[in-house]
Amino acid sequence: MKKLLSFVLTLCLLLTVSPLAFAAPQTSAVYELYSVDGYYEDSVGNAEEYSYHVPQFFSYAPVAEEINGEIAERFGRRIEHQLESMDGGYSLWSWHTEWKAYWNGAQLFLLITADENGGFKDYAAYGYDFETDKRVTNEMILEQLGISEEEYLENLREKTQLMFEDMCSKLSEEARSAVGYDTLLEKTLSWQNMDEQIYIDEFGNIITIAKIASIAGAEWYYHLVTPFAYG
Repeated sequence: MKKLLSFVLTLCLLLTVSPLAFAAPQTSAVYELYSVDGYYEDSVGNAEEYSYHVPQFFSYAPVAEEINGEIAERFGRRIEHQLESMDGGYSLWSWHTEWKAYWNGAQLFLLITADENGGFKDYAAYGYDFETDKRVTNEMILEQLGISEEEYLENLREKTQLMFEDMCSKLSEEARSAVGYDTLLEKTLSWQNMDEQIYIDEFGNIITIAKIASIAGAEWYYHLVTPFAYG
């Protein structure tokens, strides 16, 4: 009888506590808008396994729903287009979409990656605070870590320059001149501003989704850059 009474009291307490108390860290704080895997061969013989997973924040709060709408618009529509192409036997231009989640206290960051033909990868990061129903902005991240925008941008540009130089390290002087090395480096550095998305990973590092100019293929490719990592 005592055990039954104890169980009832515990259940009552669980039912009266706000859902936000269980928001972090919980894997149930995320659900998938799309979760589709399979194998597809189009009408011209292109065949590959496909995997589409698009996350959503499990919250009905206004800001969470706003962010979820943005994710659905950017990545959900991509998946719908691929599924429609399969129905018609057409070729796909994107075969994989995946995500990872990172907790920082009550803040949850979602990193979404989607591939495209030609080796291009589309990245996006979304940060949401379950306790305050606020979007986690770049400025908020820097403020809570005690980093100024000037310090952040200086380190980001330094790191992207090192990455660009490393990518082009095997080019001869003649080849650098042919591809416009100096112009591409200048473009890369000019793109590094507070508009570039940042998030906090599982180790507490700032990660930036940065554009780095390419010497071939697309004008630029996304790269995950850790501004304050050295060595």
